[in-house]
Amino acid sequence: MFPSSPNINLRLLRLVTNANSIGVSKYKCVSFKDVIGIAKSVTSREHHESRVHNYRIDRALKIQSFIYDGSKHAYIDGIIYKVERTYISGSFIEIYLGESNLVEDDIDDFPD
Repeated sequence: MFPSSPNINLRLLRLVTNANSIGVSKYKCVSFKDVIGIAKSVTSREHHESRVHNYRIDRALKIQSFIYDGSKHAYIDGIIYKVERTYISGSFIEIYLGESNLVEDDIDDFPD
């Protein structure tokens, strides 16, 4: 496999929070999109920048820009990540992800 070949499957998730009648909030998945991306290494500089700005980067990847729909969460290998930042790089968008505390059971209508 070539270094810039698609090598990671992910699901972009659009989540909203809903409060029930007693005020307990729960996430609901309003849409999702299965995409293929290119895994990148998180550099020491990117890791340091994330610590300085008080967020965490666990994974980095690239997908084609036209595919990205502004989703703020991604599901990869059973883990739900939060999109911490994005960076447009030509026809690709780099997505930097931090592992969230969410699990599938926390989300109503989670796609199978």
